[in-house]
Amino acid sequence: MLNSTSLKLSAVALGLMFLVGCQGQSTKPTAVGANAQENTTASAERAPTRAEQHAEDIMITVHLAQLKAGPELLVVDLGEDKKLYALPHPVLNRADMEGVTAVTSQEGETFLVFDMTEQGSKKLAEITGKAQGHFFLFGAAGQMIGISGISEPMTDGKLVMATQDQKHTEQILQLLR
Repeated sequence: MLNSTSLKLSAVALGLMFLVGCQGQSTKPTAVGANAQENTTASAERAPTRAEQHAEDIMITVHLAQLKAGPELLVVDLGEDKKLYALPHPVLNRADMEGVTAVTSQEGETFLVFDMTEQGSKKLAEITGKAQGHFFLFGAAGQMIGISGISEPMTDGKLVMATQDQKHTEQILQLLR
């Protein structure tokens, strides 16, 4: 499932993740299935309900980033004088994903594999076909949760993100619930 190049690139991404750290990771429990019935007659000016706020909080975004600065790119400071420059708007989001699976390689490396929808698979293949040598920045609930390098076109409908270890994987999965 994961080839040697992907594993090497994931190791590089894992190193970058260590630089970034994930100190702010929330470990508070989330309300799975606590969605109240949606109020269809509510005014557009009302405050979001708890369920709506929770759905917004767990929004998954994937931004495209590169090593070179450019106009309108956002600076992502990785510490130790390392920076990436990201597009301001996500190229993929939760609507492009069907599910996520935790995977551990035979060497003990941990990953999250995002299964893409049909539309998400097409976007992923197009983006990775054009952006080799760039990076995906993964975000959830307003936090950066991972970085993955793009070394080849991803045409199998699976987006792989290396994680630091099993605990990090579990924290991310909890955040996504």
